[in-house]
Amino acid sequence: MKEKILCIQLKQIGDVLMNTPAIRALTGHFPDGEIHFLTIPPAHQIFEFNPFIQKIHYYPKDNSFLKIISLIKRLKKENYSHVIDFHGVPKTALLSWLTRAPKRIGYQLRGRSLFYTDPVSSSPHLLYSGQKKNYLLSALGINVKALQLNFFTSDQDHQKADSILKQLKVNQDRFLISVSPVSRRDYKIWPADRFSAVCDFLIENYQAQIIFLWGPGEYHFIEAVRKNMQNRDLGDYEIPTLRETVALLKKVDLHIGNDNGPMHFANAAGRPSIAIFGRPLMENWLEPDSPTHLGIEFDPGCKKKCFYPKCQLECLTGIEIKTVTKTIQSLLNHLKDKS
Repeated sequence: MKEKILCIQLKQIGDVLMNTPAIRALTGHFPDGEIHFLTIPPAHQIFEFNPFIQKIHYYPKDNSFLKIISLIKRLKKENYSHVIDFHGVPKTALLSWLTRAPKRIGYQLRGRSLFYTDPVSSSPHLLYSGQKKNYLLSALGINVKALQLNFFTSDQDHQKADSILKQLKVNQDRFLISVSPVSRRDYKIWPADRFSAVCDFLIENYQAQIIFLWGPGEYHFIEAVRKNMQNRDLGDYEIPTLRETVALLKKVDLHIGNDNGPMHFANAAGRPSIAIFGRPLMENWLEPDSPTHLGIEFDPGCKKKCFYPKCQLECLTGIEIKTVTKTIQSLLNHLKDKS
C-alpha cells in the first residue's frame, strides 16, 4: 500500500519553511509515497512549486467553524497512512486525531500526546528549530542530517525579479545587498538609525547598492531607515510575492536584516546572510555551524530568563553598529577568499 502522508504547520512563514528539510527526507524514505501539507496562506507559497509536495490544504485564516468542519471532512476522505504534526499546538493535535490516520506523530507535550500514536519527546541536545522538526521523523526511523531550506520558485518569479532590478537600474558590476529592517514584533527590531549607519557604511566602503525588502504594512520601517541615511538606496518597487522575493534574493550578493522571514528566505536562496537577533535565542533560529549564514546577538544577562515586556530590550540596544560592520567585513573577506 502506498503511503499517504499529511504534514501540518499552520504558521509562521519561517516556521513553515523550517519543515522543508524534513519534507525532503520523507520523500527519500517513501519514494513512492504521496505527501500533502496543511498550512495557512500566504505560507502555502513555500510549497506551490515544491516537487516533494503533491497537494496543499488550507486551514481557514478566519477560524470559521463551518470551514474547519469542511476541512476535517476533506482530510478524513484522504485516508492518510501518516500524519506528522510539526506545529504541536492543541488544535493541530486534535486535527491530527480527527483524520483517523493509523500513525500520528507529534511532540510529547502535556494535553497533546494522547492525540498521537507516536508522541516524540524533545532531544535536549537539539536547539535549532529545524533540527527539532527533523527529530519528529525519528519515530519513522529517519535521521535527517541535511539542514538546507527549500523554497522553489518559477520562471515567472525570476522574470519578475529581473524586471525589478532593471527598473531600479542595478549595476551588475557592483555589490547588490538586500536589507530587511522590518518585523511585526518589537523585540526583533534593531533601531532604524543603526541600520542607516550600516547602509551608509556599505555604500561608502564597498560601493554597494542597497535594495530594501518589505511587505504589506511595513513601509514605515524603510522610511525610518532612509530618514537617517547620508546616501541613497536603489528606491521603491512594487511589493513582490514571497516566491518573487526569494527569486530576488537569489540575485543579491549578501542579505542583512532582523530575525524575520527574509532571513530564512536568504538561506533557502543559498545567499550569504547576517541576521540581528533580539529576544529569541539565536541558536534556536540560526542554522548551526554555517560559515555563510551568520547571526549577531547581545546577552545582557537575561536572554535565557527573558522578562519581556518588563525590560528596555537591552538585548537589541546592546548590539553596536561596529559589531555589525565588523561581522560584514569578516563575512565578505571569507567569501572573497573562498572565491
